[in-house]
Amino acid sequence: MPLDGLFFNKLLTELALDLENAKINRIHQPDKNTVTMKLNQATRGNFTLVFSTHPQNARINITTATKENPKSPPLFAMVLRKHLEGGKIINLEQQGLDRVAIITIEGRNEIGEVEKKKLILEIMGKHSNLILTTEDFEIIGAVKQYNSNVSRYRQVLPHITYVAPPPQNKLNPFLITEDEFSHALLELDIALPIQKGVFQIIEGISPQTAEEIIFNCNLESSAIEEMGAYDLHKVFEEIKKTTEQPRCGTVILNNNIAKDFYFFPMNHYAMESYSFDTLSETLDMFYEKKEVDAAFASRKFAISKIVEQAKTKLAKKIQKQKKELATATDGDKYKLYGELISAYLYQVPDHGKEVVLPNFYDNEKELTIKLWQELTPSENAAKYFRRYNKAKTANNAIVEHLKINTEELAYLENLCYSIENTENDGELALVREEAVAAGYLKDKQKTKKLKKTPTLPPYEVEFNDYTIFIGRNNKQNDKLTLKIANKDDIWFHTKDIPGSHVIIRKQDNKTIPDEVIAKAAQYAAYHSKAKNSDKVPVDYTEVKQVKKPNGAKPGMVIYFEQTTLFVSPEKPIYKEMEI
Repeated sequence: MPLDGLFFNKLLTELALDLENAKINRIHQPDKNTVTMKLNQATRGNFTLVFSTHPQNARINITTATKENPKSPPLFAMVLRKHLEGGKIINLEQQGLDRVAIITIEGRNEIGEVEKKKLILEIMGKHSNLILTTEDFEIIGAVKQYNSNVSRYRQVLPHITYVAPPPQNKLNPFLITEDEFSHALLELDIALPIQKGVFQIIEGISPQTAEEIIFNCNLESSAIEEMGAYDLHKVFEEIKKTTEQPRCGTVILNNNIAKDFYFFPMNHYAMESYSFDTLSETLDMFYEKKEVDAAFASRKFAISKIVEQAKTKLAKKIQKQKKELATATDGDKYKLYGELISAYLYQVPDHGKEVVLPNFYDNEKELTIKLWQELTPSENAAKYFRRYNKAKTANNAIVEHLKINTEELAYLENLCYSIENTENDGELALVREEAVAAGYLKDKQKTKKLKKTPTLPPYEVEFNDYTIFIGRNNKQNDKLTLKIANKDDIWFHTKDIPGSHVIIRKQDNKTIPDEVIAKAAQYAAYHSKAKNSDKVPVDYTEVKQVKKPNGAKPGMVIYFEQTTLFVSPEKPIYKEMEI
């Protein structure tokens, strides 16, 4: 995410208006990486400022989100309360274009004297920190304290003078001249892509911002060595334009997953985006969405892991049964041995180790048969027949179990696909119920019960005046095919590949055009495990040719008189999209 120095500059400029002379009423530390301040300003009223030193989510912004606070405040929260509560913010500044914010807070000490303190937020990935110092930068406390064993450059410990993070020694985009830019760029390895070169020499921009600058210049695939004077001029002008962009918070979503944000629209992302009036709102929405997405992904993974384990276990069991079946088919030779001994009983020696007999099933070729010395010839024949019958019984049992387990494995593949494609807690709850009913998950959860959202209807698509329905999960597939669809509607499903049931609603007695058939097949391919493949086999037939066997698991059907098409998956344009 490009919370780079340039974004940080715009963010702090925005925050300065709200934080100036704001009084600090209360400080909390909900978790080890988060500090919140309850503030009051004459013009804005009451609001909350959040500091995060999370390795991936470090930031500062005004927030409307709330977090539960621990019953006993952490030590650093107590230190902040002692030194900052009741004080007021008098200054907010950025260190160059680094992601370092220095907040100056004025308050009174224990004996009533006016004192100033510095609260310094450093956004540096896993090294992000929040540090409290005196006005003279003597460290009082920090979220993360460490000595020289962790960092040779500096220590962050009480009573030590604060040392800022090492400078990047890049060029400031607000102050740079075109000659300085060109000279610095051409000193790099000229085989570098131009966007990497811009990132390496310009202070305060992320790789994503460099990508955006070069995209807007139509030079995405260019290396530095290919840059002429005009191209360099274009890039320089675009850098200047970027620094002067007015603030317009933008959050970019990729398949409804929070991907990026910035202080203006990012054109090089061909994805859905949302705009916000303030950068604080932008960060609030982005990180809240990210946290929700991460929590949902975690719940989904927990269910998926159990089902995947069951699938792996069953696959191994099937493999073992296939080996047993191969062994069990040896029973035919026991039958042959018994028949040959019975036919040539007079040639079989009493209490012999073996006998060589002509095989009348194979042009009288001689066959060596081992014997049990303690048994008579007729008893040897009887023992071979018993072995044959035992093998035959075992073979039939293995075939039956193999059939049942293979069908269950196909169902588990479908269940894994359904879990993978759930988009919200309502859908996940339905799939979980299905897994519980099938016996793969326990009914009682030790974790907090999920809040269910209303079940969504099947996806609906309009194409050439025909309505196409697409199931979202196994239970919905059953409902769509067996209850919603009419008998003469057309049913689609990827051949031998987990996926959704797809239905074309037939119009009276009209023949559905080939292009509609082909489009529905492409949608079925997209809504399957083969969505990233090229040519996907899709079967289709009339709904009346689709049957659900007694006792079959959700979503599992058999069908007849199908036609198979090979298509490339295509994402539908849904009638209603869930955002």
